[in-house]
Amino acid sequence: MEKVIGVTEAREQFRAIVDEVQYQGDKYVINRHGKPAVAVVPIQVYENWKQQRKRLLELLHDVQAANPDAQPDEVMQDVLAAQQAMRGEANLSIS
Repeated sequence: MEKVIGVTEAREQFRAIVDEVQYQGDKYVINRHGKPAVAVVPIQVYENWKQQRKRLLELLHDVQAANPDAQPDEVMQDVLAAQQAMRGEANLSIS
């Protein structure tokens, strides 16, 4: 479950927040001055994000190397389209 709280409340409840994130898989968005400032997520979510980011950068490098004359914006569009396709496949395998 995702919960949104203010930074003052997060400070007061930090230990409980860590427990909920670690043991129940909850996610927190912590607002500062009414705007999202940080997210607290389970370590598995964070590690997955790092892996996805690494794959995206590798894909970007591969596409740029295979298309040295392409415009950088076009390359990025191709990479993002490929990333969305990968996410779609991942979502299908989870369902």
